[in-house]
Amino acid sequence: MNEAHLSRKGFRGVAATLQSLALILPLGLSAPLAFAQYIPPPAAQTFAPTQGAATGTAGEAEATTRGSRRSRARHKITRPTAEAIDAESVAEPSRPQRSTRRSRAAARAEARAARSATPDTPAETPAPLSEVTLLAGEAQTTNARGAQDIAGLLAQSGFVIKLQSGKISLAQLADPDSQSQADLAILQSDVLEDARREGGPDITRKVAYIARLYNQEIHIVARGDVTQFADLATRTVAVGGPDTPEGRTATTFFARAGLKPTLAVMDQKTALERLGRGQIDAALFIGGKPAPALANSLAELAGAGLHLLAIPYKGALQEFYYPAQIKGADYPGLVTAGAPVDTIAIGTVLVALDARPGSPRYKALTQFTEVFFGKFGALREGSHHPKWREVNLAADVPGWRRFMPAQKWLDRAPAPRLSSVK
Repeated sequence: MNEAHLSRKGFRGVAATLQSLALILPLGLSAPLAFAQYIPPPAAQTFAPTQGAATGTAGEAEATTRGSRRSRARHKITRPTAEAIDAESVAEPSRPQRSTRRSRAAARAEARAARSATPDTPAETPAPLSEVTLLAGEAQTTNARGAQDIAGLLAQSGFVIKLQSGKISLAQLADPDSQSQADLAILQSDVLEDARREGGPDITRKVAYIARLYNQEIHIVARGDVTQFADLATRTVAVGGPDTPEGRTATTFFARAGLKPTLAVMDQKTALERLGRGQIDAALFIGGKPAPALANSLAELAGAGLHLLAIPYKGALQEFYYPAQIKGADYPGLVTAGAPVDTIAIGTVLVALDARPGSPRYKALTQFTEVFFGKFGALREGSHHPKWREVNLAADVPGWRRFMPAQKWLDRAPAPRLSSVK
């Protein structure tokens, strides 16, 4: 009896223990299992709260366990779709970044294209433009007139050119900063040769030519009793100073011609006055026909019985000069119509002085070259000196280097814009 009672009591105890374990085990096992298998939703996706998420009773725990199992089943089924959503959500934020990169690249390309564009008209020239000083030589010369034409032409584009008149010494070419702040000069080609002989290799590094301009004729105005060029060997001839381009050309010219006249240094105005009074026998002028000094004094010259003397193109003169003719239409009253006078001509060069790459002067002269070359065609029109119609911008000056920005402009310019117009 007692044994049976104990057996029943023990059985009830074991049953109670088992029942307790049945309640505890689902709670203890389901929660860690659900935590271990939890997969967070994608950032762009939101899930509704799972019913029975709170744990407090056995029924709620079982519901949680069943929910976790169903959730795991759903994840296994829809996992590829979730990954696709993940990839889509990750790729989505990068789209504006790619668009920004593309727009920035396009902006940089447009900026490069704008910088590389070459202005074809003065209106497109960057502002403000620079200011340069041009050595124009003595007044009443073709070079001075040409300098005025250049200054007027570029002024239309807002480019300021200061003209410095008067004598141009070789020292200004060999060492520009020591004599003036000039940036440009218009010279005869033989003066450049003299400068190279006296200045040596150093001057060729400091002086570069921008363009070979027009030819200038040598005019010898003589009294009536001087009939031949050879007669000047025993006569007095007025010339420019030895330190000026005109004076240097005159001295070199007579040496190459083999004549040794008496040279009297004076300016052009004084030379014409003394020639008219018979105080000298002849006067030498260098200028593109019609030379301003002569064209402005035709009445006085003709009234004094003066005439232009022919210069034979022979011997050493053929090595340095060009044959030319002066006609009655060039100087009415001074030259007989239908009886042109033979003479010689010398080249004229526009040079840049001491323009080292990277210097402010180099930048200013680069702007000058772009505007001058771009508008050059206008110099062949209107009231400008007729000598501009003979200029070929592409012509070289042997033995000298061209200013690099000028060469670059010529390399990209169409040929018709460079050739001379007759």
